[in-house]
Amino acid sequence: MDIQLRLPYVAPRKDKFPLQSSSWRNALYDILAIVETNAEDDNAIIFLRQTKFVCTYDKFPKAKYHLLLMCRNYSTNPSCLVNVKSLNDLTKGDLDELREFHNLAKSIAAAISGDAESNSFKIGYHSIPSLHPLHLHIISSDLDSPCITTRKHIASFTSDFFISADEVENHLESAFVDSLSVYVRTQRAQDLLDSTPLNCQYCGRTALNVPDFKRHNKICLEATTPNKLEQAHNDNEHIKYNSLLGWTSNRDLQQNNNRNEKKRSRGDD
Repeated sequence: MDIQLRLPYVAPRKDKFPLQSSSWRNALYDILAIVETNAEDDNAIIFLRQTKFVCTYDKFPKAKYHLLLMCRNYSTNPSCLVNVKSLNDLTKGDLDELREFHNLAKSIAAAISGDAESNSFKIGYHSIPSLHPLHLHIISSDLDSPCITTRKHIASFTSDFFISADEVENHLESAFVDSLSVYVRTQRAQDLLDSTPLNCQYCGRTALNVPDFKRHNKICLEATTPNKLEQAHNDNEHIKYNSLLGWTSNRDLQQNNNRNEKKRSRGDD
């Protein structure tokens, strides 16, 4: 699905986002609730709304352009992704719908690129998301943002901790039976997030700390031509399978979900 018109990217102020209803972990559900209560598309936090999906601005963008694509949360939504909380809930049966989801994200990135030709985009998921439900990051690769304040903010987009949309599709295509669900190797993902050095995406220099990374990143970004930006992006995209993705049976998945629900009901979370 192509978006024919160029969509203006106008990041909203923080006070345009909904107030926290309960736990900060419900932040995306609060945003989705606003999407459904506001029938018009004039809400500042909504970039694009369609029948099944909605694209919103990230409240704490980690680059010049940072959007989140989610499944709309209303009872008659025909999408099979409506109850998917994370990659761990995906099965091969979700593949066609997921392709539509990903293609919309790619069209959005292309539409923004019409007004931001010096930027390439990353489209994918955090292997250990801090928030539910399933949300797809559409983020420019510059990582130039005041919201980047920790090492994890950088590593979560520059390492294999960030699982591209293509990697998820290819993993689902490789399922040999339909009864398998995606399994993210969370301990390996966490180790990767904690140990990834702060390497420049363009020249490979290793930064000493986050301020050093940000200073160098801005200098290197300004010195890099659009062609080199695109080449750096392509170099990072050559691996189409991610070792953090595995498989589990639907029965094991259900048992694990039941255990997690019991923990939450007891207040263990």
